[in-house]
Amino acid sequence: MTTNANIIVSLVLLLAGGAACAAEGELAARVSAQDGWTAWQVPAVERLGAACCPAWHQNKSVSNECDLDGRSWSLGTSDDEPHAVVSHTLDVYVHVTRGRIDKARAFSSACKVRNADTVRWIDAVASADSIAFLSRSAVAAPQELADVELAAIAMHADAAATTALEQLADAKHARKLREQALFWLTQARDADGARIVERIATSDADPELRANAVFDLSQAHGYDGYASIHRIAQNDASEHVREQALFWMAQTGDRRARDDILAAIAAEKSDQVREQAVFALSQLKDDQADAALIALVRGDHPRKVKEQALFWLGQSGSDAAMNFIDEVLTRPNGGSARR
Repeated sequence: MTTNANIIVSLVLLLAGGAACAAEGELAARVSAQDGWTAWQVPAVERLGAACCPAWHQNKSVSNECDLDGRSWSLGTSDDEPHAVVSHTLDVYVHVTRGRIDKARAFSSACKVRNADTVRWIDAVASADSIAFLSRSAVAAPQELADVELAAIAMHADAAATTALEQLADAKHARKLREQALFWLTQARDADGARIVERIATSDADPELRANAVFDLSQAHGYDGYASIHRIAQNDASEHVREQALFWMAQTGDRRARDDILAAIAAEKSDQVREQAVFALSQLKDDQADAALIALVRGDHPRKVKEQALFWLGQSGSDAAMNFIDEVLTRPNGGSARR
């Protein structure tokens, strides 16, 4: 009975997979049937707000109208921009020349789009089919086109978008494609996406990719990306990756960063990583940087670390930094800075 049940389940999965491939193939055929712009509509990730094309004047958004021939769009909410729109659906546009896709766009359905009357619309496209179609296209597409297609995938509400981006981040694909897939996993796919990025950031063989994934974790939503980055700063075998992790710890604005970076400076064996950690401290927000750098100079640290801290205090130019430097300079033999 168990064997028969397994056979039945396998057949069901095989048939379901075949149906999905057939549906994706049908969409591909409908898209390539005619040159020009073709579009369809799918449910969108609502947290992202609007994906429109704001025009700016004197640092204010004055329009959100999109142009299919333009290259810029951004994600925003009505709180961010007075002209932002709220939309629950996404319009996916692809341009075909001689049967091949050469451009793609993805805008919130509520956005105004110039030349929309030239678009051929396809009805009743399932999100899963849209995601599969865009994924297959992105693998073989030039980088600029693939970037847009990955963004479009990420904005689909369907959970299949997370799986598709995870597959596109796999080591069998080109580095640039993987980097963009990881970026969108943290930008648009919340905790599920961030967990995938953390796994790759801590296990992938490519240190450059791991370093890029550290930045992505600093952008995570609904997930403690800071804690992941901190663990990477402590444990990664690559000096470059640890440096990047320390830098992004500071950039997150997390209140844990100051003490964690100071602890890393005390524990780190690499002079180069320590140097970057001191720079990371100088990037702390809300006047934390000066206090942290002063603590370095006053603490029990190698002279090189103290010199670097003094350098960044000088770059700060704040009253607190200048007063402390004056204090150090007036001490006999330079005071504790010369230890």
